[in-house]
Amino acid sequence: MARALGWGIVGCGDVVEKKSGPSIARADRSRIVAVMRRNADKARTFAEAHGARLCTDDAAAVIEHPDVDIVYVATPPALHKPYTLAAARAGKPVLVEKPMGLTAAESQAMVDACDAAGVELFVAYYRRFQPHALKMAELIGAGRLGTPVAAQIDFALAAPPAYDWGWRIAPAVSGGGLFVDVVSHRIDLMIRLLGAPTAVQGLSASFGTTGAVEDVAAAAIRFANGAVCAVSGDFASARTADRFLIAGTGGAICSDNLDGHAFTLTTAGGVEDFRFDPYPAPHLGLIRHIERVLDGQEPNASSGRDGLLTDMVLNGALRRG
Repeated sequence: MARALGWGIVGCGDVVEKKSGPSIARADRSRIVAVMRRNADKARTFAEAHGARLCTDDAAAVIEHPDVDIVYVATPPALHKPYTLAAARAGKPVLVEKPMGLTAAESQAMVDACDAAGVELFVAYYRRFQPHALKMAELIGAGRLGTPVAAQIDFALAAPPAYDWGWRIAPAVSGGGLFVDVVSHRIDLMIRLLGAPTAVQGLSASFGTTGAVEDVAAAAIRFANGAVCAVSGDFASARTADRFLIAGTGGAICSDNLDGHAFTLTTAGGVEDFRFDPYPAPHLGLIRHIERVLDGQEPNASSGRDGLLTDMVLNGALRRG
């Protein structure tokens, strides 16, 4: 067995504490070596829980630590580019949280830097590797839908009026509002299943439920095979929805709760239900994939170029650079 993969984490917020950190800890041969967080007490608690050797508020100390084999940039998006470029200069592969950059131009610079340094760049779109998403890809690849022609993403979240979204609704820090933060996962999965987008048009509006940033957005995406996807992100109304649909000339897959790890396949032969047990930690499939990629066992299936495609769609939908 290859030696353990040493992880250095820059930014240990809620996502790392609750999702990706436990996933790294459960992976086959990964260990957390160094962590950086501005809140010293929380950083120390996390480091002690995971046996990290270094706990610091200095990102460079994490990136340059000799036992760190891969850098996980889990800060808000405004800091993704500088820390990714620093890791590339250090010759270390990078896992960066989504969305990759504040703009597609930033994301392109990250891809270019990692290419020039000869290091892998991964983006934390972990849903690609969950069992229900892998089954969707298998069914589409086997031709069970025929030719995919139409798709739909409809996500709505009725949050409490006084809920504090923090930096997620500050475009200078996050790159947009909740459409960018939440719907990006669904857009990425659609790209994984249907291929590269070739065109996008969008409209957005703000009704004040998440400050001045857009809280309703809609987009139309065309894919290389001609399929069209309608995307809706609604954070202003009182409804809740999470529909993910791909329809083809021979059938359709549909989930009305994508995070419920279940969907239906409807064909002329009837309706089939697919239900899966979730991983014990949400990012586990992604982390195991990263281990295999860095071992040379398989190609990168959540790369910087994949993340760039999603950022291009987000920019087009929200008419940003």
